[in-house]
Amino acid sequence: MKKHIFYFILTFLTVQMSFAASLSEYAVIKGTVAIPDHKVKEVTLFSVEEGKPAAAATAKVNALGEFGFMIPVAAPGFYYVDYGQFKSRNQLIRLYLEPKLDISLVVNKENYVLSGKNIGQNALVQKANEIYNEFAPFARLGGDATYVEFYPWLDKGVAKADEFSKTIKTKDAAFNKLLKLAVATDVEELTYTFFRMPRTAFPDKDDRPAVIKTWQTDKKFTDPDLLKLQNGVSLMSNYFFYVTMNAGAAPKRLDLTEAITHITDPALKDAYLRDAVAGSRMKIEEYEKIAPTIKPFMISEASKTFLVDYEKVLHKNVGQKGLNFTYKDINDKPVSFSDFKGKLVYIDLWATWCGPCKAEIPHMKKIEEDYHGKNIVFVSLSLDKPKDAQKWKDFVTKEQLKGIQLMADKDFSSDVAKNYDVNAIPRFLLFDTNGNIINADALRPSNPELRVQLDKLLKV
Repeated sequence: MKKHIFYFILTFLTVQMSFAASLSEYAVIKGTVAIPDHKVKEVTLFSVEEGKPAAAATAKVNALGEFGFMIPVAAPGFYYVDYGQFKSRNQLIRLYLEPKLDISLVVNKENYVLSGKNIGQNALVQKANEIYNEFAPFARLGGDATYVEFYPWLDKGVAKADEFSKTIKTKDAAFNKLLKLAVATDVEELTYTFFRMPRTAFPDKDDRPAVIKTWQTDKKFTDPDLLKLQNGVSLMSNYFFYVTMNAGAAPKRLDLTEAITHITDPALKDAYLRDAVAGSRMKIEEYEKIAPTIKPFMISEASKTFLVDYEKVLHKNVGQKGLNFTYKDINDKPVSFSDFKGKLVYIDLWATWCGPCKAEIPHMKKIEEDYHGKNIVFVSLSLDKPKDAQKWKDFVTKEQLKGIQLMADKDFSSDVAKNYDVNAIPRFLLFDTNGNIINADALRPSNPELRVQLDKLLKV
């Protein structure tokens, strides 16, 4: 009997020791959302993957507003608590998690109360979060602050962030470095984002805060630790957007090869390019032109997988038979897609109410004129509402639009719009002489590369 008891105790102790050992690899977060009239059903904990937020765990919120996480922490780093505010930049709850931490949070509307048995470095991180929260309203979509408020405030905000960074002097050198980088990244990324938000008042083109000039340098991104921050890639993206839009020359939307000359670290180049290509909305022709110059830098397995999937989507419609629609022209005569067999077909999907569509009209007129007599037909297909048919006819007549002018029968619910997944205009389609798709999202008439492509197809 004693022998059995001994083995039971030994087994019990072994399990307890094993459990304790496993707990040593975890961080515990307990919290309460204490925001009146704000019902939260779940809270998500984000980690960071290559400079972007990635959902690590989700916890249900009970009737008392309580939630909790016990999460394995392989290496110390930043995590972000989201109860629905994260994407809109309403409040940053960033935590530096390490094994054995035991953190308690009470989340209020404007801030959070931090406590717990072992909070690690998070009292200092909370002060960094407060600086972020002071900058965030200026970078919030729908915010009403303009440069009139932002410019005078910015120098004080930057000075406060710099002073705080000087106080980061813990015994953990790696943490100190990362938190200082996080503060600098927050300040710059939110400042650049300000210039991407719609506003009601705008400064002169050359009127920019002097401090931004001090942030610009030929070798801007050198530290791979940037990929340990959820806004690391966003900083690179917003920086290059700002520099491009505020350069003396005209913006070059696809100048990715120029951008990466300012990035020295290979991992940063890889992550930036993957994000830039994913959000570029490039046409096939644009991608094929730039791909040879960027692929050598997209060397990670994640980028290789991304490129395979990206190219598959980019070419998914190429070679497929075009939709054989039939719509009426301004004289109510039916015209079918099949009528154009034997010719290249370039279709402009537009509407009389669409400003960007009308901006393409002079370019469309010019290209129709220059390619008159060639083996190509230009079709302008209106997606105006049926009730506006006369308005469309009057516009075509008044503007003396050339080519073939047609109007779809059900605007965005028409077969042509649904078949090609058209949810925004202008949109251009290009077909070969057999009526097969060359590109279901073709180059615009205003893009000089369209002429290069047409000349090649027509063998001019």
